[in-house]
Amino acid sequence: MAAARKLESLNENFLTCSICTEGYKDPCTLTCGHTFCKGCLGEFLKTRQDAIRAKSIPCPYCRQMTRAPRPDGPVEEWVKQMKPSFLIQGLLDTFGSEKVTDEDGSEKLCASCTHLGDRTEATSLCQDCDVILCTRCSNIHTSLTVTRHHVIQELGEDVKGTGKGKIICEEHNELVNFCCKDCNTSICQTCCIISHRRCESVVTMKSMMSEMRSALEDNKDKICRQLERTRLDVMDHQRQTERINLQKATTELEIKQVTQEAMDVIKQKEKQLLEELNEMTEKQSGQLRGRIKSGEIVMQMYQQHIEYIAQVLKSGSETDMFGIYQMCQSRTIEAVVNADVNLETNMLESKIRFVKQYDALKFDRDIILGRIEHLTNDTVCQLVLRDAIDIRIHSDKKTPAPADVTVLVVHGVETLVVTDYNNNSLKSFYTKKDKPRHSNLDFSSAPHSVTRLRDNQVAVSFWSHNEIVIVLVTPDLVLWSRVTTKKKYTCLTAMSPSTLAAGCRDPPCVDILDVSGRVMRSVSRFNTGKNLICKPSFLCATDRGNILVSASGLGSVYCITPEGDVVFTYTPTGERRLGSSRGITTTSTGHILVADSLPHRVILLTPAGEFVRDLLTSQDEIANSYGICHYGNMLYVCTESNQILAFQWN
Repeated sequence: MAAARKLESLNENFLTCSICTEGYKDPCTLTCGHTFCKGCLGEFLKTRQDAIRAKSIPCPYCRQMTRAPRPDGPVEEWVKQMKPSFLIQGLLDTFGSEKVTDEDGSEKLCASCTHLGDRTEATSLCQDCDVILCTRCSNIHTSLTVTRHHVIQELGEDVKGTGKGKIICEEHNELVNFCCKDCNTSICQTCCIISHRRCESVVTMKSMMSEMRSALEDNKDKICRQLERTRLDVMDHQRQTERINLQKATTELEIKQVTQEAMDVIKQKEKQLLEELNEMTEKQSGQLRGRIKSGEIVMQMYQQHIEYIAQVLKSGSETDMFGIYQMCQSRTIEAVVNADVNLETNMLESKIRFVKQYDALKFDRDIILGRIEHLTNDTVCQLVLRDAIDIRIHSDKKTPAPADVTVLVVHGVETLVVTDYNNNSLKSFYTKKDKPRHSNLDFSSAPHSVTRLRDNQVAVSFWSHNEIVIVLVTPDLVLWSRVTTKKKYTCLTAMSPSTLAAGCRDPPCVDILDVSGRVMRSVSRFNTGKNLICKPSFLCATDRGNILVSASGLGSVYCITPEGDVVFTYTPTGERRLGSSRGITTTSTGHILVADSLPHRVILLTPAGEFVRDLLTSQDEIANSYGICHYGNMLYVCTESNQILAFQWN
């Protein structure tokens, strides 16, 4: 039973495809060492369009690419063309079938004799038929033409397996039980004689069992260690997720508290204004109510006079009329009328209004509740100035103007390669035998952009010249080749050792071209058709195969695919507006660094193109920053002071 458990563990942990979670069917092994069913790998490849464009097969486990055997053929055939994994298939044949030992320890009887009604003790096992046989039936079994190639194994304490699915040589129809180590393939006996007679390492599969078992044990140990590391990583990620959720809840509570405090202040202001309004209106209303009362009394007096005069006129009494006449002559009624006029005049003297003392737009700008910060290694770390490299050399005729910079390590020597715009030259600076050295290569026109093409090669573009120059770095500079182009390319970035992305201002576009200058694709508009590519000044290829474009004419940075699809655009306004975006590069984490020349700063963006912070400012001695290069833990910045400033992450 212990052997049965070992076989079950082997099948589950080492002979099972991690995609379909079943036993391998037609297994193949990628260059990274991981094995999958060909069918499962083919289905996974259909979901990875980026891998199809790269003409490679991605590993579903570690994402490493395996070059397709025949990339020019149909994609459906790529996986089928891969060599089968004979080692895994051999293990499947040896360990992959059901157990033959009885778990309850009962007597093992010959299957053929039992079928005929006899009880004969079994002595051997046919691994191909998966039946146990007695000695007589085993001899008969091996004498038959149909079963003469079957593998018969003596029954012991530990039966390895039944070996279902043995490989038959398609050419000779014989059992494949040999392995040619020189050709790394499994063969039959006839193949050994005909095709592999000159090979030095042709051995039997059985003789390789010890080697295969040792390899499996090593792989098992490696996988177990990787499993433990992955388990610890998963636990760490779970803890990080819990911390993020806790931080979210805490930050959400803080935002609500700040918002409530602001609302409380506004409510308090509202209450004060309303109380002041009530007090003022109550005071004025009290005065008006007194005047209204006086007016009502005057109106009652008028009514009495009118009624009295009307009665006298109706009676026709001369005596009564004479009395009213005397009252009119004494100006009593006229005084009442004048009092009424004064009342109306006083009522128009008072007015209440509300004077707004804030501007809604100004309110939105100035009232800041706070901001949410995402702190990463790049945002926490600071850059410290380590060196200022003067690029002046004795042959310079003008004041140097470093436009762009890149770094190479040639034969273990770190080399700084700089384009000097004013002196029409490309310069390299390095230290050899503890002595600073330099070299230069002069051109007929001003070089602008430089990009690393290979470990010892750079490509250089010119602002006003239809040419791209390939230069060999030894670390001294040696002209390798000149490539004539149809356009004047101001900026370059290497997509691969044989492919460049080049930016042009007239006409404005970003071209994908090979090192011979042939344009393979030109992007003049985003595929959305809305935004015209304008004045690309610097380019940078990302680790995802996209192109970062620093467009000084638009005051923006955008990321596009080689096909022209927009990944993101960064065009800030207001205080964050880009004055003149120049050099652009990326860090090992995918963060983006942009040199903004006129505000004298280098800004940090997330890989998705979101602003993080000003990484370097004029306080860090940055003046008119131009080309930049991130290499290792260093950032190199071209400045107007004839120097390349070297900053180190602290």
